[in-house]
Amino acid sequence: MPYQDPQTAPAAGKPETGEAYVFRDFERSRILAIRRALADDPALYTFWFLAVVAIWTVLMSAAAGLHGQNLLAVNVTPHVAQYTLILGIFFYPRRLAWVPLLAYGSVFLYPFYQPFTNSTPWNDIHGLTWTVVAMLFAISLGAGLVLSWCYDLSFRAARLRMRAHSADLFLCFASFVFFAVIGAIQISLSLRYAATLDPALRAALGFGPDYVELSVIRMLRGCVVVAAFLLAALEFPRRNQILPTFAVMLLFPLMAAVQARGYVLYPMIDVVVLGMVLVIALPLRVALFGCIGGFAIYAALTGAFLRDMLPADPHEVLLERYSLMALTMLLLGMAVKSHTDNLISQKDAAIRKLDRARDFAGVGLFALNRATGRFRLDDAAQRMLSLPAEGPIDDLRDALSVDDAAALMRGMMPGAAPSRDLVMHATTGRVLHSFLWTEPSPAGDPVSFGILLDVTESENRETRLKETLEELSNRQERQRQLFSIVSHELRTPASVMSILIDDLPDTDDRTRLHRQMREAADQLLSVLGDMRQTVNPEKNLPVKRVSYVPAELAESLRNALSLTARDHDISLSLSLGAGAAKPRVGDVMRLRQALSNLMRNALIHSKGTQVRLSFSAQPPMVAGAPPVSQWQVEDDGIGIAADQVDRLFLPFERGTDDPRRLPDGSGLGLYIARQSIEMLGGTLQFYQPQRGGAGYVLRLPEPLAEAAQEPSATAPATAPLAPDHVWSVVLAEDNALVADVTKARLERLHAKVRVAPDGRAALEMIAERQPDLVITDLFMPELDGDDLIRRLRQQGYTRPIIGLTAAVVGEEMNRFHAAGANIVMQKPLDFAEVLRMMREGFPDAPTF
Repeated sequence: MPYQDPQTAPAAGKPETGEAYVFRDFERSRILAIRRALADDPALYTFWFLAVVAIWTVLMSAAAGLHGQNLLAVNVTPHVAQYTLILGIFFYPRRLAWVPLLAYGSVFLYPFYQPFTNSTPWNDIHGLTWTVVAMLFAISLGAGLVLSWCYDLSFRAARLRMRAHSADLFLCFASFVFFAVIGAIQISLSLRYAATLDPALRAALGFGPDYVELSVIRMLRGCVVVAAFLLAALEFPRRNQILPTFAVMLLFPLMAAVQARGYVLYPMIDVVVLGMVLVIALPLRVALFGCIGGFAIYAALTGAFLRDMLPADPHEVLLERYSLMALTMLLLGMAVKSHTDNLISQKDAAIRKLDRARDFAGVGLFALNRATGRFRLDDAAQRMLSLPAEGPIDDLRDALSVDDAAALMRGMMPGAAPSRDLVMHATTGRVLHSFLWTEPSPAGDPVSFGILLDVTESENRETRLKETLEELSNRQERQRQLFSIVSHELRTPASVMSILIDDLPDTDDRTRLHRQMREAADQLLSVLGDMRQTVNPEKNLPVKRVSYVPAELAESLRNALSLTARDHDISLSLSLGAGAAKPRVGDVMRLRQALSNLMRNALIHSKGTQVRLSFSAQPPMVAGAPPVSQWQVEDDGIGIAADQVDRLFLPFERGTDDPRRLPDGSGLGLYIARQSIEMLGGTLQFYQPQRGGAGYVLRLPEPLAEAAQEPSATAPATAPLAPDHVWSVVLAEDNALVADVTKARLERLHAKVRVAPDGRAALEMIAERQPDLVITDLFMPELDGDDLIRRLRQQGYTRPIIGLTAAVVGEEMNRFHAAGANIVMQKPLDFAEVLRMMREGFPDAPTF
């Protein structure tokens, strides 16, 4: 299946369609946005993270210490620091996981020494040892880490099946459930450990008969807190909502003051009711953050929700349970409102964009009410008819010709069939196509609705035909230009191979390296010949069959593509069957070209982890025919969509909906591969491997030979020359291999080289510090070489510029001269000539 970004992939099930789907905003996960922000600017967001942690810890610890028994056992299941650990580990990148861990350790120890308490401070509890503290710390730490892991797993699963916002909301729900489950396990582990302690210490710590009930209540409150924090991450206030948010927070201490004067029903239920009113009445971003901050302040002032003691009155116990349920319902209401607001926002955005698209297209809307005798027009219809937005139907009739007005009135009659194509002539001179239908309004009035399409300036058939022919001609020209670009790109690495061959005298194993490099260069130059043959078949190179050994060819291909495999973190393996070591007779150059294309495609575009090249000897296809050499190239990547398979071997199929066919290819690799194999009497087909991914099987009839022919290689011995002083050079080259090789060769000539991957980067690099020499390729991203030279000359750069091209025709060389290059060279770069000109001077740039 084609790859889809999990952030924007549709939910599983029936695919969505319609205008609302097309024009809906492309959602991005807020959770992922926070993660990216933390990774990009950890210092800023860590400051705010630690600030919130500190405020929350102090407020909650003070409330528990001043208004309750402040039992250690209850307050560490879960500990107030656990939210720091859970959310910190979940949001922070792994390289920064030490930040929440360090914050957790500090926050965990704070309640032991906090000054705000009416009971015995935890660090003064008789018999409490660091071993006990460490065990409680470990239980809390383990629960927090497991919760973070569970949150991450559930979020990953949700992203694959839901829209971005729905996945974020699902995480809030999952966080509630997971917190409850892991919290129960944490309570159980704490009880088991408490059973090993001295009874007196156990009682002092708070492991009494009410421990389980108090811990469960605290754990359920924790479920609400952690889910509310995650929901807050989705609904962060906008800048203009910050002041109203703080104003909302102040309502909660005001309520505490009112309750202190005796105006109270039940404190915790009262404050939850206030929160519900705020959620209903205010924007969610304001209400949510106002409630989180307000509840924290209210709890610190009153101790509500944080008293670790059970009321003596059964009715009060029941009210406390109801308050906890109400708190959960408040959270659920916030989540529902978040989901509803998101849906409404998406629908509004779709309607707004649809209106804009319709306005751009010149499509107008109108409505006619015969009962009231009034019409309504949108902006586009107002421009077409030169009428106001609303008015009497008689004005609309006057804006049309008599016959067209009568036809429009007939279309409005009750029971009239919808008019699919009503042509009307406006008094403004416009010709309008109208589509009209009638349906009753909520009040029962028959209302006609219609669409107006301005066709005044439509092209006649002859003009449309001319434009179509011109477009076909332009498309053909673009294809020819693309062939020229591809020829350039293929000849460039071939020229690099020639440069490396000339450098062989400086290597130890010259024979082996020279043979491999010459094979690669010959292969690429052969591909260039096949490219030209695609445009001019009469220039095709003859088939040349030689003896070769399949195993050696496979090993050579693996070596040649090993760097590409390593760059893409893909394992490249061979699977050679019986007969791979026996020499065969075939056109090894075209075979190498086809296999190299297939393997390179798999390495660059499959997005998998493994590519395998297999060979097996097969019997003849028919009696008396040569045996068959069968090659297979498989990957375990994303595969090919079924509806794309038929297009794989078509020329120029670079595609936009298949992730394999990225814009960096010419769209001719598979086409040339199949053409080459069919020229040799073989076949090349796609198949779906059982393990997934994509597979290609190549079958060639090839007779056996006695021995494989070994190519010979010789290399000229050239000594590098050095200029009299160090030259600074900017090399503009988008091909990384060409850039590396050329830079290395220039540096051997004592040049200091800076490499720019495209024309725009070169322009910026030269603006920072002007070099003595600029060498630029022609075809590059962002800015072509001739445009780069032209801009440099316009900016006053007067030093030498060399234009470098692999073209064998004059047009591309003329582009360099016209732009102002001092000299134009064909690839490979003639380093001796460059050195000579660096010593003796460059020719003047042409002036026009």
